[in-house]
Amino acid sequence: MVIRQTRRGFVFGALSLLAAPRLHAGEPRRLVTLEWLATEIALLLGERPVGVADLDGYRRWVSVNNDGLADAIDVGGRQQPGMEALNRLRPDLILSSALRHRPLEHRLSEIGPTRLLDDQPQDGDLLAAVYDCTKAAGEALDRSQAANGLLADFDTKLAAIAKEIAGSKLGGQPVLVAQPLPGVPRLRIFTSNSAVMQVFVRAGFTAALALPAESFGFSTIGLEGLAALDGKSKLILLAEEAPAELLNSALWPMLPVVASGGVVPVGRPSWPFGGPASLLGLATKTVAKLQA
Repeated sequence: MVIRQTRRGFVFGALSLLAAPRLHAGEPRRLVTLEWLATEIALLLGERPVGVADLDGYRRWVSVNNDGLADAIDVGGRQQPGMEALNRLRPDLILSSALRHRPLEHRLSEIGPTRLLDDQPQDGDLLAAVYDCTKAAGEALDRSQAANGLLADFDTKLAAIAKEIAGSKLGGQPVLVAQPLPGVPRLRIFTSNSAVMQVFVRAGFTAALALPAESFGFSTIGLEGLAALDGKSKLILLAEEAPAELLNSALWPMLPVVASGGVVPVGRPSWPFGGPASLLGLATKTVAKLQA
């Protein structure tokens, strides 16, 4: 949650609350979400947003509770939403990302009450940020009990995965979670502070490489860097298959993780920057792929 403490910010926020459409008992909320994490959490909490930034992208890449978006309108890109489209929707709440939209907070607040989720905490713990964002969204949507239940269910199911694989050959399996980068023979790899890597560790896997924390939870690696993965490791690839930029390299088949059959594409949707459902889905799909 991001709250401006300045007098000017307080005044702007108060004016936006006064000017916004009032939500009456039984009236559907006119919620707009401008970041996929906010969209996922809102849907998981039972909301049906009237507007979503990059709607088609969410349906393709995240694909959590897509049925709840049947009547949603695309309001432009996540980085730069369309202010005219937002105005036309007359939202009674705009839910978004502090990282993306802090500079736009004043403009958004003129359209409707705005809550920015603190998805980029100063301590860099991006899984803790998912918990905090879920709770903050629950508070903003008057669904705190549902948010707490969602997180409790997430913890329970993650613990069940860990218990399932603890006594199997997957227990302690070293993994590196990676996402192809378009057009180049490099991968985005997720570091120890990323939400997805922390979830995999809690599920009973171990990190194949000792990667230092990064502010956004990832760095990039080329073919030479992948040579550090031994034949016992698994490269969890967030894609349908290894990209041609890697496959066409003479070095690719010589890599120990490739030669040992350790490349595991988990397919799509596979969104590593998402909320509880996205992250749990990745862990579940990975276990299923490795057990197949």
